[in-house]
Amino acid sequence: MTDDHVLSRTALIVFAIKAQLLRLRRAFADLTGDRVRRLMKASQPSGRALAEVITPLYSDDNPHERALQLGKVQNLRIGARALDGRMMAPGALFSFWAHVGRPHRGRGFVEGRELRQGCLIPTIAGGLCQLSNSLYCAAQLTGCEIVERHGHTAAIPDSPFPAGEDATVFWNYVDLRFRSRTPLCLRVRLSERDLIVRLEALS
Repeated sequence: MTDDHVLSRTALIVFAIKAQLLRLRRAFADLTGDRVRRLMKASQPSGRALAEVITPLYSDDNPHERALQLGKVQNLRIGARALDGRMMAPGALFSFWAHVGRPHRGRGFVEGRELRQGCLIPTIAGGLCQLSNSLYCAAQLTGCEIVERHGHTAAIPDSPFPAGEDATVFWNYVDLRFRSRTPLCLRVRLSERDLIVRLEALS
């Protein structure tokens, strides 16, 4: 085994330990701080759109990236199903991970692209950041209070979200959280080519 392989293995172990400690810290903070509650889903159509963010599902024509692109789309489908129709009363706190839930293969998540420490790597549930980016943009457009948001460690190739306008997520300690000021309904769907995220007024 080469020194590079030993260093890579060590780095992965250190990352896993740090991640677990940060998850424990997040769990403690959620117990003692502002409680995150799961939002109910709307049973009827909501009102007019206050913000709409449309981004392409496929951004790389490289055939070697095709499998990861398709994996990203599958992960976005699962995330969209979890979020679509969530209703927010004024003052309600939205948490990305509280509603998407822990991503793992048993729930249908597959490998997609993840940006970690400046490098794009294949990982389970990779690509969900396209959803969190869009949500962050929509939340800003509707005047929501941004409670928690983390930028990526480096620019993502072909991303429609420039630095400062992105929002990365990583289960569960790197979250996107915002608070609505007016009654809102979140709508998320995938067309053949695009991810469509809307925040609509609740009548």
